[in-house]
Amino acid sequence: MPQTRAQPTVVSQRWLLAAAISLGLSAVAAALLVLARTPGLTSFIASDSFPRALVVHVNLATLLWYFSMASALWTERLDARRQKLAGILNLCGAAGAFGVIATGLLAPGTPTLANYVPYLDHPLFLGSLALFALATLFTASISLSRPRDAAECGFVIARLPFFMGALYLLLAWRQGMGLIDALWGAGHILQFGFVTLMMAIWLRLTQNAGVTAPPSRVTLALFAAASLPGVLAPALLLGGVDHGTLHGLHTQIMRLSNWPAPLIFGLLLAFQPGARRADGFVASLGLYCLGIFAGTAIDSQTTLIPAHYHGTIGAFTLAQMAAVIARLSPTHNIREQATPTRRPLSIYAFGITTLICGLAWSGALGAPRKTGFSPADAEPGTIIAATLTGVGGTITIVGVAYFAIIVVPRIVRLCRSRTATMPPHNPSQPAATFAAAR
Repeated sequence: MPQTRAQPTVVSQRWLLAAAISLGLSAVAAALLVLARTPGLTSFIASDSFPRALVVHVNLATLLWYFSMASALWTERLDARRQKLAGILNLCGAAGAFGVIATGLLAPGTPTLANYVPYLDHPLFLGSLALFALATLFTASISLSRPRDAAECGFVIARLPFFMGALYLLLAWRQGMGLIDALWGAGHILQFGFVTLMMAIWLRLTQNAGVTAPPSRVTLALFAAASLPGVLAPALLLGGVDHGTLHGLHTQIMRLSNWPAPLIFGLLLAFQPGARRADGFVASLGLYCLGIFAGTAIDSQTTLIPAHYHGTIGAFTLAQMAAVIARLSPTHNIREQATPTRRPLSIYAFGITTLICGLAWSGALGAPRKTGFSPADAEPGTIIAATLTGVGGTITIVGVAYFAIIVVPRIVRLCRSRTATMPPHNPSQPAATFAAAR
């Protein structure tokens, strides 16, 4: 008789499904952005579709994908008492995500290209986004438990900036701050949570490959250093700092404290024997370094800015993609022996690197951000850089679509079953969970 083996909770599998679908759909919206930035192809889309496509893409590729994936990792192991509430929150999150997509595509309203959280100026869009965010925030709260190893500590610590981002929005609303500025500040805070979560994923990926982790004290100190700066912005609001000064302080906090801890931690892991065997880790670290390098060259509102954040968020996305594949790799069902291919990770890494190079080159030539390519009076260098951006974006989309096609059907099958089985006398197979200690 097959043995019952531990696997993530059903609610965790459903969050994982929401995450994979969000990333897959983001590729569809990204296709419009690639067309709008590629010479010779801009005529295929309406000139006014770029802002709306950007709103939908950013929300799918960052907030919905990141928050759903975080919720999937946080809820891998829950006792029966908390699973019912977690399931209700998952349904609320799914409803909010559907509302964001539907209203983003169909509802009237003006696209507002705010940094970090662009939005459609429509109550249904904003309400859907708020519902989704609240569902994930409460999921983070009810899934808290005592960590059993350093990586689990990282997944716990990563919650802090999420809570601080919510606190910042409440304080900003109370002080009468405009929505654009409030979301910009909260978006800054969330970056500290994202990099802490990425570091925890890096640690688990390398541990799965048999790499010896740095000492626990060093690891926890770096997790704290990555996450704690997220506390500063709400503290500044409570301290009565005026909004003009606050904007500059946000930027300085990000510039000085967002990159050292993940960079140091990534290099510590990379120099351990066997680190290259960890799926996606080296490429994720490389993208993060590329994003940091592009950020040092920013001096105006050009495409150097998206080159910078496509490096950093690309690193996080690649790490999460690797985490999904790692979680699906064990044999969850005796009828499904094959493990998912890692090829989408390589395609995505190559594509996003090419995209970053094209955006950086275009930015160095003065191309403005948040707009499509304009062929009027374009110089040859500008055309080549824009073409490189389009090629990189296309390859990235292929990688994301390939990933979604591979993982979504597997997750759907897992959502239909509460238990997974394996043949007896086979204890060497890895556990089904990823974030949870084994």
